[in-house]
Amino acid sequence: MEISKKFITSLVFLGLTFSFTQCSSAKGMKRESQKDFSYDEAERFAPSVAAAPKATPSAEISQNTSKPIKRMMVYSVNVNLQSKEIESKVTEVIKLAESFGGYALQYSSNGSVNLKIPAEKLKQFLFTLRNQSQNYSEEVSAQDVTEDFTDTEIRMENALKMRIRLLEILKTAKTLEETLKVEAELNKVSESIERFEGRLKYLSNAIQLSSVHVQVRQKWEPTVQKEYKPGPLGLPFYYLYVGLGKVKDGVLWLFVQEIPKEKTEIPE
Repeated sequence: MEISKKFITSLVFLGLTFSFTQCSSAKGMKRESQKDFSYDEAERFAPSVAAAPKATPSAEISQNTSKPIKRMMVYSVNVNLQSKEIESKVTEVIKLAESFGGYALQYSSNGSVNLKIPAEKLKQFLFTLRNQSQNYSEEVSAQDVTEDFTDTEIRMENALKMRIRLLEILKTAKTLEETLKVEAELNKVSESIERFEGRLKYLSNAIQLSSVHVQVRQKWEPTVQKEYKPGPLGLPFYYLYVGLGKVKDGVLWLFVQEIPKEKTEIPE
């Protein structure tokens, strides 16, 4: 049995619409973000703005009170510190992370520790670790994923709307071939939704939990030679020991004397 032309047209139209929205959502998001942050755009187009009517005070107030977009940042931190005992310091760092709601992903006996710390407590955790460590240094990097997160949300919303429309078309399918065609499109859309959900979950976890890598190194301290002084009862014995040393040197001088060597000239 042949598929009706009306059914094919609606199915193709939905497919093209879904593809177009998925491809253009990123560009639309980029243009939208540029509008939100380009506050000096009027100065670059001064001639056109001059011809426009002057804005009222109420309009200026509403424009100034517009809420800025909340940026979504993913933080990564590398920490280097020193300690006399590596293993005990690693245990101390892990317990400190747990006290701030974090946990250890991996650690080793050579002093390498990978941690996950809640983003809202990251600054306080690093401050505490710095005060409890010696020769501390840190390197913080951040990645802005606001555009990626918002773009993925838009794509998932479009995919959910497309699935609803395909389900409505599936109810109107009259033949087996029509049903198979719609189910094939539903499978594609469902796979896209699962992929977008996974991406949003990954970004949310990365935003909420910051990555911290701590490297604990051995601290070497120079050995200090201790000086001993005789006590009140040991002073006579000390001076006796020093005096006998002088007598020994004198006796040796009476029997053994060092003869200076004559300088020999090297013939030319």
